Amino acid sequence: TVLFMDICGFTSLSKSVEPHEVMQMLNTLFSSVDKLTDKYKVHKVETAGDCYIVSSGVLSDQTYNGFSCTLDHHDRPGVSAGRVMEFAKAVLQETAKVNMPYSSDPVQMRVGIHSGDVVSGLIGTKLPKFSIFGDTMNTAARMESTGQPGRIHVSETTQGLLSEYAWE
Repeated sequence: TVLFMDICGFTSLSKSVEPHEVMQMLNTLFSSVDKLTDKYKVHKVETAGDCYIVSSGVLSDQTYNGFSCTLDHHDRPGVSAGRVMEFAKAVLQETAKVNMPYSSDPVQMRVGIHSGDVVSGLIGTKLPKFSIFGDTMNTAARMESTGQPGRIHVSETTQGLLSEYAWE
């Protein structure tokens, strides 16, 4: 399961305040979100600008020469989807405590989640980076970009894995 989230109004924010204020706000925001990744046992894949990406069910608990190992297969996708959903709910609560620099309004996030197969691995030789690829990433990104501020937009696939949740 993969989650994409971004800050609503980030483009106008970055044009209207000093760069150091943008960086300070992003550091405050993403540092609080980073702490939640441990609590909910999800993996931070990356940040790019105001986009924050996590996954669950990709990495195993095993390591090899200090590196995390990926899962060959996943026999409990509902558990991973549940971890990501609970993480997303906590993120919306936590990020609402951070204010936008230009208005002092609480930060609003848009969140998208999709569950499915991915390909993963280390990319490059100079500053090698763990990356995840595949249609699951594209679908999670679309779920986020078409979602509403302050809401979690999930795909039908993820919804099917989370039958215990009430849906609108």
